[in-house]
Amino acid sequence: MHVLSTIPASVIGLFLTWCLFPVAYAGTYFVIQEPAQGTQWTNNAANRVTWTKGLLDGVDVVDVEMSRLSQDGLIFVARDVPSNLHALNIFIQDVPPADDYFLLFINSTHGVMYASSPQFAIVNSGASNATASSPDPTVPTVTVSGSPNPTQVFATTFPPSANGAMLPTWQLIQGSGMQMFALMSTLLICLFGGAWTVL
Repeated sequence: MHVLSTIPASVIGLFLTWCLFPVAYAGTYFVIQEPAQGTQWTNNAANRVTWTKGLLDGVDVVDVEMSRLSQDGLIFVARDVPSNLHALNIFIQDVPPADDYFLLFINSTHGVMYASSPQFAIVNSGASNATASSPDPTVPTVTVSGSPNPTQVFATTFPPSANGAMLPTWQLIQGSGMQMFALMSTLLICLFGGAWTVL
């Protein structure tokens, strides 16, 4: 007689869902607040970028790129921006005016995109519809210039904050409760799957 077959499938499904919940909850909340839809950035001025993100999402740094919808190519703004800054000033000069720009917050090493901004415009500083921007003096300012060019490097690279290296889970004493829970859940699922196969 199969002991495991007496367990209702709904209970098994609920148990497996509960075990995988920490993986599914890994936090995908990442929103670029500024520039908002319809914002106009001005050439030869610092323009503010702000964002909000999840606390436990594991995203420590982001790479910021600017692109246009109607043209190929990227403007590489900043690499390894600490995500806990929540703001950055971008000083733009000689960037072609258009109304189809947007920002990308990505991990350029792995190609993972965390967020994209709404579409915004860039106008020349002398234009009649140019609006003054209010940069945040407490955060870094990055200067970019010229049109999208895939052969350029990032305008600014921030110093490494934690370089992504971590000690193995069993060597972390403090703050490792969630990692130990995930490891034990994985082992339990493997044992459960092996027992299910044998019986």
